[in-house]
Amino acid sequence: MARRISTIPTLVTAGILAIAAAGCASSGSTPAASAPASAAGAASAAASTAGACAPASGQGQVAVSIKDFAFNPATITAKVGQTITFTNQDTTDHTATVSGGACTTGHITPGSASGLTFSAPGTYAFACAIHPSMTGTITVS
Repeated sequence: MARRISTIPTLVTAGILAIAAAGCASSGSTPAASAPASAAGAASAAASTAGACAPASGQGQVAVSIKDFAFNPATITAKVGQTITFTNQDTTDHTATVSGGACTTGHITPGSASGLTFSAPGTYAFACAIHPSMTGTITVS
């Protein structure tokens, strides 16, 4: 019995480390499109907005700052085809990741910027994948 008790902490620790490693993993592949948050029916929304969001480089037409662990503004309005540029003014990495994780800026290091361009109208909820309490909404018309 003592042997089982001593292996439980080891198993719990291994599980926690596996979850932490998965949460910190980063992919270099281009993200797929994300469905609008306001669309009814997840499957049909995902199919109808294929290619609706893509990472963008360069300065966009809509500026969002990231400072003090918050997006400013948190409610963003853009037109189809406009690029939303997220500039990180914090001292740690952040992301702007559309709900579901299919479309993301990737890690934005302190002092740098990254953007997203939407090719389909809709309302898109987003958050920082590293700090999930940082949230916002993008409305594309």
